[in-house]
Amino acid sequence: MMISSEYICILSDKKSIVIKSVYISMNHEAKIIQQARENSNAAILKADAAGVAQYWMDDIVVISGEGGQYAGKKVLLEVFKDMFRNDPPVFERLPSEITIGDSGVLAWETGKWNYKTEKFRGNYSAMWRKIKGKWLTQSELFVSLD
Repeated sequence: MMISSEYICILSDKKSIVIKSVYISMNHEAKIIQQARENSNAAILKADAAGVAQYWMDDIVVISGEGGQYAGKKVLLEVFKDMFRNDPPVFERLPSEITIGDSGVLAWETGKWNYKTEKFRGNYSAMWRKIKGKWLTQSELFVSLD
């Protein structure tokens, strides 16, 4: 994915200022990961743990915003089911960059996360791995910045 663009504006008094405009150009593989993230966010909104988990590798490792560590799809799926059981929080991950590795097997995603139902927010990064033609999350790191 490429993020860049810059414009120079010349003012009438011969001074110039730089106006930045950001555009995002993604290759096909990055668009697939972007769509998977959007689907995962939609599953969270519906409190659908299985819908979120469909994008995880069996041996996924997640470090939560406060430093909790979770290893394995089965363990993490139970965490999500418990979280959604009573008063489900609504949060989303908003990617700002998705980079596909030269091999086409690994990808890096980074961006912001935030709760819509709480004041928690922060940054995150995720490692994706393409297995049998499907992109799956291998690991995620969340850092709380609230």
